[in-house]
Amino acid sequence: MLYFELFLQFFLIGALSFGGGYASLPLIQKTVVEQQGWLTFTEFADVLTLSEVTPGPIALNAASFAGYRTAGFAGSIAATLGCTAPSCIIVSILAVLYMKYRQGDLFSNLLTAIRPAVCAMIFSSFAAVASLALFGTSVFSEIALSMLNTVSLLLFAGALLLLGTKTVPPAAVIVLSGICGIILF
Repeated sequence: MLYFELFLQFFLIGALSFGGGYASLPLIQKTVVEQQGWLTFTEFADVLTLSEVTPGPIALNAASFAGYRTAGFAGSIAATLGCTAPSCIIVSILAVLYMKYRQGDLFSNLLTAIRPAVCAMIFSSFAAVASLALFGTSVFSEIALSMLNTVSLLLFAGALLLLGTKTVPPAAVIVLSGICGIILF
């Protein structure tokens, strides 16, 4: 029954997420942390970190990790299949529809209307992770501002500056940030 629940929840996430893995992160967070309680918010932040540094799509990595933490290897398979199934179904249907109606503006107008929502979902995910990393809590508040982690803020600023130079590869910034995190925290 738990495997079916994992499959179903990640099927819904996959079906309701538009704009890639980052856009699905708020839905994954709400499901696995708030609704189901499969992970704590700190564990979810770890999921994001691991999903970023491991190869593959971030949403599938997050689904696999949440499924594994919840029900072992079989849970990982159930969550991953649930997350990918809607995309396969939707892309197959859209391919047929596109081939039939590609002369019209239907798809162009649809994608134009969806963009603002996708941007908002990506920003929501960024805000949640930034809040946890910089303030030690998952929400912005006066209490969060009083708990500002200066070291994290300096690491963030340093990484941002290094990435802005375009001379340091992003992978090197990630590795350097990880080393600083190990040493300083």
